[in-house]
Formats: sequence, C-alpha cells, structure tokens
Amino acid sequence: MPTSRTISFITRTIASIVCIVIAFAILTMLVSTKPQLEIVSGVRSLPAVIVMEAEQIPISRRTVGYGTADALQHADVPTQVSSTVTLVPPTTRVGYAVRKGDLLVELDDVDYRQQVVRAELSLSTAKSESTLLAVERSAAEERAELARRDQELSEAELQRITDAFNRGAAKQREIDIAMQKTIATTAASVNATESANRFPAKEEQASSNISTKQAELAIAQENLKRCKVLSPIDGVIQELDVRVGEHVNNGKRIARVVNSRNLEIPLRLPSYARPHVHLHDPVSLRSAGFGKRYWDAYVTRIAPEDDSSSRTMIVYVDVEQLPTSPTRIPPGLFVRGEVKSSQEDRLRWVVPRRSIRDDRVMIVRDGMLRSIPVSVDYSVTGELPAFGLPDQDWAVLETPLSSGDFVVVDPGGSLRDGMVVRSILASEVSLE
Repeated sequence: MPTSRTISFITRTIASIVCIVIAFAILTMLVSTKPQLEIVSGVRSLPAVIVMEAEQIPISRRTVGYGTADALQHADVPTQVSSTVTLVPPTTRVGYAVRKGDLLVELDDVDYRQQVVRAELSLSTAKSESTLLAVERSAAEERAELARRDQELSEAELQRITDAFNRGAAKQREIDIAMQKTIATTAASVNATESANRFPAKEEQASSNISTKQAELAIAQENLKRCKVLSPIDGVIQELDVRVGEHVNNGKRIARVVNSRNLEIPLRLPSYARPHVHLHDPVSLRSAGFGKRYWDAYVTRIAPEDDSSSRTMIVYVDVEQLPTSPTRIPPGLFVRGEVKSSQEDRLRWVVPRRSIRDDRVMIVRDGMLRSIPVSVDYSVTGELPAFGLPDQDWAVLETPLSSGDFVVVDPGGSLRDGMVVRSILASEVSLE
C-alpha cells in the first residue's frame, strides 16, 4: 500500500512538472514571436491633416436657376358651337400623334345645316328684291322724264297764251286755264322726280341687305364647318375631355394638343446675377430630383424686369429637339439650369465648400495651422479635376490666397490656430 501511494505521488509530480515545462515553452514562444510596436518620433508624431495646394484655375462665373419647360406650340382646342358629340375617331386618344387639320371630334350638325338653308333662301330673296327695285327705278325715271316734258309743254303753252293776251287776242280765262294746267304738270313732275330720286337710297338699302344676308350665310356655313373640330397644330394629344353623346357648350375645351419640338424654359436666377448674364451664354440643364438627365443649351432672351417679390430675374432658354427622341425634354419638366458667363472666364481661387467653417479657411504655412477669413463670390457645382478631389461643391473666393499655401480640406473641431501639423496631400490620399 505505501508503495502504491509513493508511485501515485511521483506520477502526479512528474505530470505537473511536464505541464509547467510545456506552458513555459509556449509562453517563451509567444513572447519571442510578438509584433514589435514601432516607436514614432519626430515629424510623424504630429497630427496629420489632409490638404490641397492653393492655386488659381481658369473658371467662369456660374449662376444656378430653376424653371419649368413649356412647349412653344400647344393648343387647348375649344368648341366654337354648342351641340352634341356624335363621333370621337379611333385616332383621337391620349398619346396619339395628330397633324394639323386632323379630325378630333365631330358634333351634331343638323341644326346648322338648316341655318345654312335658311340663310341661302334669305340671300336669294334679297337679291330678287334688288332686281325688282332696279326695274321700278327705271320706270320711275322714265315717268319723271315724261312729267318734265309735260311741264315744259305746259309752260310753253302758258307763255303763248300770255303773249296772245298781251296782243288782245286771248282772254283772261284762257290764261287761268293754262296756268292751272302748268301748275298741275309741275306738281306731277315734282312728284315723279321725288319718286325717282328715292330709288338710289333704296338700292343702297337693298345692297346692304344683300351684304348682311351674305354675311349671315358665311357665318352659317362657318358654324357648319365648326361641327368638325380639327387639330390646329401638329403634335400629340395630351388630354381628351369629351365622350360621344356629351353636350358641349361654345368655348368648352375638348382636347389639348402639345408639340414638343420647340420648348421654352424660363429660368429664374437671383437678381444680383443680371450684370453677369448675357445673351448666348451656355446653359447646362439638368432634370431636378431623381433620375438626372443632362442637356446643353444657351440663353436666347433676357427679361428686362426683376421680380420684386422673389428677387429674381428671368432668362429664357429655347430648345429645339426631335419630338420622338428618347432623350428629349418633356414639356412640364422641372429643370435646374447652370448659366456659365462667357465673358468672365479668368483665373480664380477655388476651394472645396467643406473647407470653409464660419467664413474662414485653415491653411498650413510653414507646417503651422492658420485660419484666415474669406469671402465667397459664388458657388460652383461639379467635378474639378485640377485638384484631384471627389468633391462636387466648390466655392470661388473673392479673398485672394497665397501661392504655396496648403488649404485644409476638411478642418475638424480639434484643429486650432498655431498647431504644428503634418500635411498630407489629398491627391496622394486619392492615389493610395
């Protein structure tokens, strides 16, 4: 029994020693293979900042505005008569292309056909009356001429009797009878002349009546034509407002036709941009919101007045395009336009928008941070490959910088004036 205990004790002791040796060997191996921390000293111990070298680049003034594209040719087609819709052709559907003069809607024309017939009959009656009036005038003028001759004969006879009376060859009664006859023929001549003189005025009235009847006939015929509502322009049907059997009143819109070949985009720009915007300045258009699309155009017109309520000015961009092009600008699209001044392309100091904090930028000069106040002239959107930064928003400064300065791209809250820092060029960071 004592021998077994001794053996067990020795076995446990040896096992413990082996475990300790193995653990020590593992510890020694871990210590010998551990990574050695690099001791940083000198310049690399300074805080690092990402910088870009300040330099002037040629850039034109850019002004951003917004507007809605509008088709120069569009028509809200109304009815010009009151009637009932009898036909809407299969080609009159929203989205279908139509040509000028194509039938859009046909209205009931029964009443207007009868109006044409009545106007034609009235015109025929007026022309007949004018013909009868011409015959009556001819007869009246002949009667007036006969009455004048009868008057002349009566006056001549009165003169002869008067001469005979003076010679004692006639009696007073004969003079009186001749005088009565002369008076009667004179009255008849006056009446006949008066009747004949009325006919020019009557003929003028008859002519005016004929012209009135002709105008009424023309209106009736035009109203009959208006029962067929035709497209006034080439384009595409945007809206259709009526159906068969529907009664429409004069002036009611029945369809809207839009031609998107020529567009007008009124861009609203800040009023202060007026001295910098000129005719034919290039404009970069972009659809606002999601699914951005891009177009190039130029300024064609400038409105002379500013809008005092919004403090904006309006420039017009006219765009000519193919209506069937998949990349066309659809009417009604809200767009963003960036106007580039073609007369102000010069060297300017440009920094990323994010480098400006509280109207100051931080620069590294001789390894030390300094903040300087700056004034922003205007902003620019887009990539500027000259700086090798992925930024899209840039600020063009009025305040000049110094060549050789390094601008801190993204100044953090821990950076202070006078700090000694280690500069890392942004272009090197981008390459890495």
